[in-house]
Amino acid sequence: MIDARGPYYVKLKEGPDARGAIRVMCPAGGSCPSDNCAGHDRLHPPARTTMPARVIDLDTPRTRTAHAAARPTIHISDAERLTPPSPEALPLVCVAGSITVPADTEAADWRLAKYRQDVHYLDTSWLNTYKPIRSQNEGANGRFKGDKLDIGNPKHRPAPGQVAQALLLAAMLTVANLRILETWLLERAGPDELTDVDFNAAGLLPPLTTPAIAPPAATANGRHPPP
Repeated sequence: MIDARGPYYVKLKEGPDARGAIRVMCPAGGSCPSDNCAGHDRLHPPARTTMPARVIDLDTPRTRTAHAAARPTIHISDAERLTPPSPEALPLVCVAGSITVPADTEAADWRLAKYRQDVHYLDTSWLNTYKPIRSQNEGANGRFKGDKLDIGNPKHRPAPGQVAQALLLAAMLTVANLRILETWLLERAGPDELTDVDFNAAGLLPPLTTPAIAPPAATANGRHPPP
């Protein structure tokens, strides 16, 4: 089912430039379309030429798949067929045939960045990227909403006002992140092997230790001074 979406992806027309922008085209356009679309044929009618009948070699898989009858068809509604929408109401790639998609949102046409398909939804590469991020987010949410911190409990932020609530929430999240780093350090080296350098490198304070206090010296009469 996932592989069946392949013919409907926009096709790469030109590789990335110096800034990483690519040029993509409609899957129904070009000399080798991957699907049939009545809307594309209406906006870009094919040239009417008189050509002799073409014989298809059914024993050649490449010839069979290149024929229009073997390509999937994008169906349009009856209302769109009877009352075609204006070009302004259609996606830009349908009207222009090809568009330039930037690599970042800092470009002038940053709204087109959402059309990049570097990682296809529910594809294997998408799952390998999404699952670790989702696991980390859910693990962090579990820590933040756990019994020890419970940032969702309004009783832990009694100060009134939106600004005060935001500052208290930021402080609570900072403490939670420091606890996560401390747990990672403890699991990596163990509590007996950690040094002050390890805690300082992670931005943490070393655990407090109570120094050993020697008992006061006895006085001349052999008694200890009062505490």
